[in-house]
Amino acid sequence: MMRRRRALLARRRELLAQRRGGVTPSAVAKTSDNHTALPTALPGGVYSDGAFAIPLPEGWSPGSTNNGASSFRIMSPSGMPEANATLAVAVPASTNGNQPIGREQRNRLGGVSFSDLRRTVIDRMISSGGWVVNDRQRDIHGRRIFQVIAQTPPTSDGKPEQVWNFYFTEVDGRIYSLTTHTAGSFTEKLTADAELFLSNFRPMEANRRAAK
Repeated sequence: MMRRRRALLARRRELLAQRRGGVTPSAVAKTSDNHTALPTALPGGVYSDGAFAIPLPEGWSPGSTNNGASSFRIMSPSGMPEANATLAVAVPASTNGNQPIGREQRNRLGGVSFSDLRRTVIDRMISSGGWVVNDRQRDIHGRRIFQVIAQTPPTSDGKPEQVWNFYFTEVDGRIYSLTTHTAGSFTEKLTADAELFLSNFRPMEANRRAAK
């Protein structure tokens, strides 16, 4: 237990030193290098960024866009804000010609290992005082997903404990992350909404074919 705590403290010091020096963790790609069109809201609750046109779950609406990461506001049926979501390029898919096989391949997404994807979440949780709860590989409507579940504690300004879900998936040679977070009471519906979003997360042409 003490060894793990020392490792986490060492990792936190490393991240703080990187930020002071103007360096960001290398595992996370600069999303501004991967998005060429600004996301917009289309009539009828549809999200579009030039390559994708995705129907939004009920209560979701596009928010701001920062460095290629698109945020969404999520309202409850009563009209109260309940949760937030962010869609971004997480890391570029690997172009390494030596393709892994067997178990190693099963533990990768787009050529990137699950441990590297999990590490991006651990780094984020360390910087916000949170922790990773679990991770799992899933199939959501035929799409391969690596999911990491995390939590952050209540804050001094009264914000309750938050449950975070990081969904990683590969689309057109890029690994995207859909990140959601909310208080525990809204988690079940948010999970269903995120799965609906991911099931429709296809390039425009593929969505047109699916609609026929």
